[in-house]
Amino acid sequence: GSAAFEKRGIAIAVPEWDPTKCAQCNLCSMVCPHAVIRPICMDEAEAAAAPAGTAMIKHKRADYQYALIISALDCTGCGSCANVCPTKSLEMQNLTDDLKAQQDQFDYAITLDEKTDLIEQLGVATVKGSQFKQPLLEFSGACAGCGETPYAKLITQLYGDRMYVANATGCSSIWGNSSPSTPYTTNKAGKGVAWDNSLFEDNAGFGFGMYLAQKTLRGNLKKQAMAMILTGKPVLAPL
Repeated sequence: GSAAFEKRGIAIAVPEWDPTKCAQCNLCSMVCPHAVIRPICMDEAEAAAAPAGTAMIKHKRADYQYALIISALDCTGCGSCANVCPTKSLEMQNLTDDLKAQQDQFDYAITLDEKTDLIEQLGVATVKGSQFKQPLLEFSGACAGCGETPYAKLITQLYGDRMYVANATGCSSIWGNSSPSTPYTTNKAGKGVAWDNSLFEDNAGFGFGMYLAQKTLRGNLKKQAMAMILTGKPVLAPL
């Protein structure tokens, strides 16, 4: 998660949200290569505690306030969000001096708990529902408008801390872990994606080895549990 501390501020123009036009489709969040624009839902108390100037609107399908929050200093200005917006509620505007207020709004919003009831209602496997899940890949050094990172980010929202990544050397190893800048991050439980990188063309075998290792560990655990059930005694040695 160290990429969150870079705050490069390289964008000339960043998206500005007009809540009166918004369809709440969350497409903008899904296509963002750097996870800098996110939909957030707030209950009454959370909305009241939001930093001054936080734009929000009533969610169409739940008793929450809906907001699109943007980390302008992490944005690369690619415009993918504005291009995909069906209602043109996002417009690229010159980076302003009001950066601290925008960043305060973003920093506050990402601390809020996920609204699991809303995610279940919308469906985690939908665009609308998935984008309320925390992305465990954010603020990478990928090129502006990267077409690869939105897919990787979406997978982390769907599978999160259950993921193992066997990465092949290439762009994905550069934006995935240019140490000490690491965009893969953790959730509030401190869990995240298990990522490792191998050579250019052997990541299939590399990943298969990771699978076999986990299968062996789980199989051994199952054998030990069954032995304890049958004997009533702990098994100290591997079976």
